[in-house]
Amino acid sequence: MIEIKNATFNYSAQADVPPALRDISLTIREGETVAIIGQNGSGKSTLSRLLSAILMPQSGSVLVDGLRTDAGGDDIWTIRQRVGVVFQNPDDQLIASTVIDEVAFGPENLGLARAEIAIRVREAMQALELEDYAQVAISELSVSLKQRVAIAGVLAMRPRYLILDEPTTMISGHTANQLMETIRHLAHEQGIAVIHITHFMPEIIAFDRVIVMDAGRILMDDTPAAIFSRTDELQTIGLDVPMVTHIGNTLRSQGWPQLPSVVLSPEQLVVSLEAASPVAPVSVSDPARTDQPHVLHPLTPELITEKGDAFLFGLYDISYIHRGGTPFAQEVLHQLELAITPGSAVGLVGPTGSGKSTLIDLLAGLIKPASGLFYFDGRNTGDKAFKLASMRSRVGVVFQSPESQIFEETVGKDVSFGPRQRKVSLAESRRLVQESLEAVGLSYEDFRTRYTYALSGGQKRRVAIAGVLALQPEVIIFDEPMAGLDPRGRHELFALIRALKQRSGLTLIYASSSLKDVIELVDTIHVLDKGRLVFSGTPRETLARAPELRALDIALPEAAQIALSLRAQLPTLRTDVLDRAELEAELLKARFSVL
Repeated sequence: MIEIKNATFNYSAQADVPPALRDISLTIREGETVAIIGQNGSGKSTLSRLLSAILMPQSGSVLVDGLRTDAGGDDIWTIRQRVGVVFQNPDDQLIASTVIDEVAFGPENLGLARAEIAIRVREAMQALELEDYAQVAISELSVSLKQRVAIAGVLAMRPRYLILDEPTTMISGHTANQLMETIRHLAHEQGIAVIHITHFMPEIIAFDRVIVMDAGRILMDDTPAAIFSRTDELQTIGLDVPMVTHIGNTLRSQGWPQLPSVVLSPEQLVVSLEAASPVAPVSVSDPARTDQPHVLHPLTPELITEKGDAFLFGLYDISYIHRGGTPFAQEVLHQLELAITPGSAVGLVGPTGSGKSTLIDLLAGLIKPASGLFYFDGRNTGDKAFKLASMRSRVGVVFQSPESQIFEETVGKDVSFGPRQRKVSLAESRRLVQESLEAVGLSYEDFRTRYTYALSGGQKRRVAIAGVLALQPEVIIFDEPMAGLDPRGRHELFALIRALKQRSGLTLIYASSSLKDVIELVDTIHVLDKGRLVFSGTPRETLARAPELRALDIALPEAAQIALSLRAQLPTLRTDVLDRAELEAELLKARFSVL
C-alpha cells in the first residue's frame, strides 16, 4: 500500500510562489486502478515523482509498503524496485541500443535468471506488439514506437505499483486500447496497482477511482461515474467529461429509455436500445449502404509532368527504402501517389509504420525518393539542376516533439535563428520575430527575453511554431503537434492552427495517427497504410469509412467511435458526423426510425 500523509512540495524557496503540492493525503492499495486528471500545472507529475521516490516531500510523509521514501539507504532501492514509472517523453528513460536490449535492461538489473528474463521480455514485447522490432536500433524508431518500448521495459520488471504519466499520448488507437486493457489485466490478475495520469477521459471509465487535481490540491476522489456526474465543476477547472456522457444527458432529456444516470460508454447506450426495442443486427460493411465516399481520380505520369505547375507537390509511383544497401533495408514508401495544391489544408493520417514521417521528410526536402516522379512547384526534383535547398527554404516543419526544436537560451534568440542564418538585417530580424511571436499569441515584449527552459509545454510549442513562421515559409507541416497537451493547451494550439489556415497562400499539412483534430483543420485527408495511399477524401467522406479506418488502427474522433459502436442496433446511423451536435441529431433520428 502507498500512503501519502499531509505531503507538501515546493520547487521554489520564494514565499510568494505557491507550492506544487499542498497538504496532500492519499492511499493507494495493491490491485487498484487509479486515474489522476487535472490541467497542466495542477501537480499531477509532481505527485507521481513523490510516489516513486524521485522527489521527497518537504513536509509530511510518503510510505510505500511501510517504507518511508525519505529514509534513504536500502529502503530507496526497494521502493524503486516496487514502483515502476513510464514518463511522458520516452527519450527520458531509454538507454540501450536496441529494442530487445532496452526491454531486458530492467530485469537484468534485478539480477534475475536468464530464463526468467527471456520470459518477461517476450511477454512485454508481445503485449506492445514489438516482436518485429526486436533488433531495431532505438535511434531509428518513431516517437510512438519509443513510447511502446519504454512501457514494455517497465512492464518486464513487474512492479507492484505502476505509474503511467500520459503513456498513450503518442500511440495510435488499437495499440493504446490494447495497452490499457493489458494494464487493467495486470492490476486485477496480478495485484499491480496502476496510477494513470491522463488527459483522455474515455481511457479511465473502467478505472476503480479517479482523482481530480487543481492548483496542487486534490479536489475530488471517487468512482468515474461519481466524478463525471459533476460536469459543471470539472469544466470550471478546464476539464471535461467523455463525449458519450454529454450525449447520454441530451438523450435522457429527449426521452431515450432506460439510460443510467451517468453514461460512461457507448455500450450503455446499446444496452438501453436492446432493452427497449431489439432489432436485427446489420453488418457495418453492408454493400447496400450508400454512405461510401467519392474516390478521387488517381494521378498519372502525364498529369504530373504536363500539369505539374498546378500542384505544389506532385508525387507519382514514389518509393523510399530505409537503410538501403544494408541487410536491414526496408521499403517504407511503396508506389505512393499524392498531389497537394497551393494554399490547401491537407491531412496525412495513418497508423504507426504507415510512412507518415518518411513522407514528411520527403515533402520537406530532407530526403530523396528511391524511385518515382516528385515534382515541387512544377519542377522535377530529380533533375540534376534542382537544388533541394531552395525547397527547404520554402517548407517549414513543426516536428512531433516541437520542444526539441528549441535550442537557444532565450525566446528571442531562438525565433530569430532562421532569419539570422539568412543574414537579414537586424531591423528585419526583429520585425520577423515580433510578427511571428504575436501570430502565435505571445507578446514580443513579454517573451523575447524569457529563458526557453522556463516555458510551459504549450508555450514551447508556440515558440517552435514562431521559429518556423519567422522563416516566412509557403508550407508548414505539423507532425502530431497536439501530443502531450492538456485540453486547454490543445484548444489554444488548435485555434492557432485554424488561424494560420486563413493566411493567404499558406499551405498546411497536418500529420496524425488520429482523426480527432484533423477533421476540423483540413479540407482533404489522405489515408496511408504500409507506405501506400489507401484513399483520399473530404473529412466527411473519410469518416463515412469508419470501419476501414478502425481496421487500419486509426483513432476515430469520439463522435464517430460512438456512432460506429451503435451501427448494429441502429443500422441507419451515419458515421460521418463531425461533432457531438450532429451525432445527437442523428441518434434521435435513427432511434425513432427503428421504433
